[in-house]
Amino acid sequence: MCFLLSSNLPPAAKAKYQEYLDSGSTEEKIKKLEEFLSLVPKHKATEKIVALNKSRLAKMKREQEARRQKQKSTQKIASPFSIKKEGIQIILISNFNTPGVGKTTLLNYLTGAATDKIGRFTPIPEIGIYNYQNIRFQIVDMPSIMEGASEGVGNGKEILSQLRSADLLCICVDLSGNVIEQMGLLLKELSKADIRINQSPPPLTIEKTGANKIQVLYMNREAKFSDNLEELSEKIKDIVNENGIRNGIVKIFGEINLDDIIDVLTPSVVYKKVIILGTKGDLPHTQENFEILEGKYSNKFPIILGTSFHKKNFPKDLGETILKFLNKIRIYTMNGGIVAKKPLLMDEGTTVKETAEKIHRSFYENFDHAVIIREGVRQKRKKVGLDYRLKDYDIVEIHTT
Repeated sequence: MCFLLSSNLPPAAKAKYQEYLDSGSTEEKIKKLEEFLSLVPKHKATEKIVALNKSRLAKMKREQEARRQKQKSTQKIASPFSIKKEGIQIILISNFNTPGVGKTTLLNYLTGAATDKIGRFTPIPEIGIYNYQNIRFQIVDMPSIMEGASEGVGNGKEILSQLRSADLLCICVDLSGNVIEQMGLLLKELSKADIRINQSPPPLTIEKTGANKIQVLYMNREAKFSDNLEELSEKIKDIVNENGIRNGIVKIFGEINLDDIIDVLTPSVVYKKVIILGTKGDLPHTQENFEILEGKYSNKFPIILGTSFHKKNFPKDLGETILKFLNKIRIYTMNGGIVAKKPLLMDEGTTVKETAEKIHRSFYENFDHAVIIREGVRQKRKKVGLDYRLKDYDIVEIHTT
């Protein structure tokens, strides 16, 4: 514990760390270590202490969750919160302390489902399908998230587990209430559940090797952002060692921080696209609350929408907005001159090769060439190869040998 004493930590933090050391069960150790981290002042002198103990905390949580999953697998009980994806899955979430936020009204508005459930507490998910240009969006009205959901309160583990597999999360906020409190609980529980919001995975990889201890490699100019790479490398090595990796290579491709190292070492971390939907925008003072919402969260949430179902104020192009936010493009296949009505949804920058594989691997294995039809360009019809990059609304006809 000498590294703690040398860091001028407040007495309360030192006492809490001793409680962590004296704890018996994993659950108690996790609780005490979280409390310790909340008491540590955040500055340069404590950066390493915070990172190392965050790493320990993540490791204990992984071990705890592995035991839970093993126990659950022996029970073989189907969960009502486990929902098979159909099309693009969008899950609506809200703060349990703000009942009647309007999730079920939104579900009904978009899909016509759950009409008889509006205004009632929904203990299990309600599901509907929103169709846009022959694209199916599966809208899930999920039970509200409680304080402590990440620890299992109010079926929180099962709810958060389903959020991890969704394509898009929609935080529903009652604009007639305290928007900061509503957001605060949700962001806290999502973070504790290792759900990262509207951010890309860190530009680094960590590979185990058989020897040579831990090597840290800065792969390009962007990676060499720090004035003291040697000090940063030592901190990275300590964190990687703390996670049980004795020999490995850390490759860094851009600017990172120590939390990024912990995230890459934590398999449970997922990166999710999230939007905010403000409801009840027809009530008094909601415009002010919407401005508060935008002012505080617009940097993290590119899409914040204000709505009023009473005034029928809702974006008509929601499907288009979602597709662009998820970086999806529509590719229409053609066979014998007949264009399919339902498009393939592909990521922006996708190639003919990836599209062929999506249709069926045999189209890639026996590929000869493809014909692309693209409106609005000089050469409307073009013969291309596997590496050709496609754009939204392209029509593709694949020819095989």
